[in-house]
Amino acid sequence: MDWIDRYMEYTDGIPSPPIFRLLSGISALAGSLDRRVWISTSRSVLFPNLFVLLVAPPAVGKSQAISNVSELWYATKKFHISPDNVTKASLIDALAAADGKRVIPTGLLEYHSLLTASSEFGVLVPAHDLEFLSVLNHIYDNPRTYRENRRSLNKNIEIVNPQLNIIAGTQPGFLASLLPEEAWSMGFTSRIIMVYSAVPPIVSLFQKQEPRDYMFKELTERLKLFSDLMGEAQWEQAAQDELERWAREGCPPVPQHSKLQHYTGRRILHCLKLSLISAISRTGELRITLWDVNRARDWLLHAEQLMPDIFRDMSLKSDSQVIQELHFFLWQIWMKSKKPIHEGRAIHFLQQRLPAEKIERVLAIAVKSQILIRKDTAVGPAYEPRPSHEHGAE
Repeated sequence: MDWIDRYMEYTDGIPSPPIFRLLSGISALAGSLDRRVWISTSRSVLFPNLFVLLVAPPAVGKSQAISNVSELWYATKKFHISPDNVTKASLIDALAAADGKRVIPTGLLEYHSLLTASSEFGVLVPAHDLEFLSVLNHIYDNPRTYRENRRSLNKNIEIVNPQLNIIAGTQPGFLASLLPEEAWSMGFTSRIIMVYSAVPPIVSLFQKQEPRDYMFKELTERLKLFSDLMGEAQWEQAAQDELERWAREGCPPVPQHSKLQHYTGRRILHCLKLSLISAISRTGELRITLWDVNRARDWLLHAEQLMPDIFRDMSLKSDSQVIQELHFFLWQIWMKSKKPIHEGRAIHFLQQRLPAEKIERVLAIAVKSQILIRKDTAVGPAYEPRPSHEHGAE
């Protein structure tokens, strides 16, 4: 069975959104590949390491998704995993200690690959630490060496073939304070695949789950097999042709938010990495097909569809404040027409202020609290705002 499909089956029923479970599974597999497999393009060699950031309000399920990744990595006893609380210095020290060696036809391959799973991104990256972000930028690109001079210890550090895989979680409001405006243009955020969810799934409190130890063991054993893969991935011609076509057309649909301007230039690179991860998940082999390209693109577009909601939530007001603003907006229209206002106008207003997942819930709250009265009209649902003094909106 496809490894990621099996992972989704294994994590089904935990209180974490499907998109978080999906990207955590992709991250777990990516981490198992170290710096041993790669894709060759006309520009460079590309390794499948990822930086994934799960973004959500509290209690949505970030930690549950991330903890599954940690458990699988630890269970294999094959990988170097960073400590939970790391500074820039301790992360570099852990990376320097994460040495791996493999014999290849041309000699000895030496690399340093470190896996990081952090439920709190702010613990990993201190607020406004642009120097640390620059270091992460550099290592993400898999340079031949990373050098650092520790002046306090009079010591030079040189790491051969460094690589980092990171999956972390954060809240939208904290992300706004953590990353200054410069961070959105310096390249770090273009290297992150950000995934957003506003509400947790509804799961049963008392329904007994079937034992899943056998699934965990199966997933772990296959990760061990992936950790033995080594070499360059080959492309089916149809897969190459489809990626070339998509790139020529500008990789539509392109995210439009201003903070994603620099991210858009790296989308094709993310898709290339995800295509390799899909192929290994499916067959355990280094051969990428058209099916893998299409699935990788679907994964990426799904995440990107939700990214603009992150920035809305970063500067979000409370639901009650938004409802008051909605009432005022609809009241101004009502005073002129004295007719119910089509639902589309209310939704358009809320789209500028709320993540998509919250719109239906906020409208339902406004109706249940009798701030708005829902009307069924010949052209569809509509709303009639009640005077403020009748519901306490003022």
